[in-house]
Amino acid sequence: MKPKCVKFINMYLCGFQSCVVPPLERADFKVSYMRMKRKFRISSVLLTSLYLSAVVFLSGCKKDPVLPTISTVAPAEITSTSAVAGGNVLSDGRAAITERGICWSVSANPTVDDNKKIVNESGTGVFSVDITGLMKATTYHVRAFAVNSVGISYGEDLQFTTLATPPAISTRAIGEISWTTATSGGSGLSDGGSDITAKGICWSTSSGPVVSGKHTVDGTGPGDFVSSLTDLTPNTLYYVRSYATNSQGTTYGNEVSFRTLQVVVPSLTTNAATGITLTEAVSGGNSISENGAAVLEKGICWNTTGNPTTSGPHASSGTGTGNFTVNIDELSPSTVYYVRAYARNSAGIGYGSEVAFSTDATDIDGNIYNTIIIGTQVWMQEDLRTTRFRSANTIPEVKEDDDWLALTTPARCWYQNIPPALGSGYGLIYNWFAVETGELCPTGWHVPSDNEFMLLERSLGMSDLESNNTGWRGTNQGDQLKSTSTWDNPATGTNSSGFSALGEGYRYGLYGNFADFGIVGYWWSSTLHWSDATLALYRRLDNKESGVYRAGVNKAGGKSVRCLKNQ
Repeated sequence: MKPKCVKFINMYLCGFQSCVVPPLERADFKVSYMRMKRKFRISSVLLTSLYLSAVVFLSGCKKDPVLPTISTVAPAEITSTSAVAGGNVLSDGRAAITERGICWSVSANPTVDDNKKIVNESGTGVFSVDITGLMKATTYHVRAFAVNSVGISYGEDLQFTTLATPPAISTRAIGEISWTTATSGGSGLSDGGSDITAKGICWSTSSGPVVSGKHTVDGTGPGDFVSSLTDLTPNTLYYVRSYATNSQGTTYGNEVSFRTLQVVVPSLTTNAATGITLTEAVSGGNSISENGAAVLEKGICWNTTGNPTTSGPHASSGTGTGNFTVNIDELSPSTVYYVRAYARNSAGIGYGSEVAFSTDATDIDGNIYNTIIIGTQVWMQEDLRTTRFRSANTIPEVKEDDDWLALTTPARCWYQNIPPALGSGYGLIYNWFAVETGELCPTGWHVPSDNEFMLLERSLGMSDLESNNTGWRGTNQGDQLKSTSTWDNPATGTNSSGFSALGEGYRYGLYGNFADFGIVGYWWSSTLHWSDATLALYRRLDNKESGVYRAGVNKAGGKSVRCLKNQ
């Protein structure tokens, strides 16, 4: 029983006892007795009534406990991963508060069963706790709770959203550096819980570039990206950072630096000479690179000694990086020239690779022959067809078979005694007695020796050992020498050397007859056989053979002649 109720009962009973009067005098006893008897009956009834009222009163002084009353305090101090939350225990429900705290979840009306709660001691009144380890940019529900012996009560469900963070990004390594451009970009981009509204790179010649300066904009949203830096200055140090922007601000990636290329002279390629005549040719340049500065002049230069420069003969062809051609004139016949393309910018003059060519040759009859440089030698690309020696003496033409086979003096003829079509490339057939004079080829040219034929074969890949053998030698040197036309099937010529050998046939020295046009080609050397002075050495090509045949034969034989330029 509570003390206040006990006090109340005592006071009540004391009042009742005060109703009993002291004894009266004997004289008045009877009258008084009768009055007291009547009063006692009344007091007994009253006492009984008071007793029952006290019992009822006392029974109402002790009530059963109930659930606590609690409210949730609005979350505060919200960051990207934490917040402060709490509650106010308004009533303990007539039972001691044994636990109080808060619980939270991403779902509404969290409970302590969600395993996300923080206990804050006990008792009534206001309390607060720190919630940590939250996810950024996430909406949470929070409720305060209090526990007494009856059970658990929850406050209101309140919401709060954690903050987003600025983006995170790394700067890509610099690539494709040129004089005025480079590439970079961003990788590992994290949006920080808020949409990426801009991303790109920024650069400067000072450390710490920002988006208020030079920068690119490479879209929005997540994902790696590549950016192009343009309009840079050659030979300059630049600093680069990637950036990304969301609602929380702009973040920069790590800083990288690089230097643009230094301006150097242009680079280009020299065209092979074409349109070669006795006194003219065409060359030019292509694949021109400015190398950091505009091409102010371009053209070709040439000479007869090698490594030509613009200090010697040259011709310009405008500016810029476009391909170009130049006509070269006032050349000398039967002469080897060296030509280089050139281009000039602010750094100086750059030259292309050196290209050599030989102008056409002519004989005493005025026949013109294309020429070709093979290795270190300059050859006519056509077989000789002169009718006169360099001395202007006529080389006798012998048509009859019997007359031919009996000769021991110079002679010439056409195959089957029929001149070929003009420009066909076919030459005359000569016996070795014409070769022996040393005056058959034009001035500056001669009939090649056996050793000079060997040098030709070795320049095409024939081994030294094979070239000294007789019979069929080599692997594909014959194919490299043969024209791709005029040979009967099977025709194996590739003419990769440019020698352009034709299958002209021959005239048989023992009988004076013609044979094997389109099947065989023979070419005299100026060398006698090493063991038989009645024989002279020659080279032979066949339509179905890939090698080169070497042997000696009767000097009366009729064969083609290919002239070699004097060194």
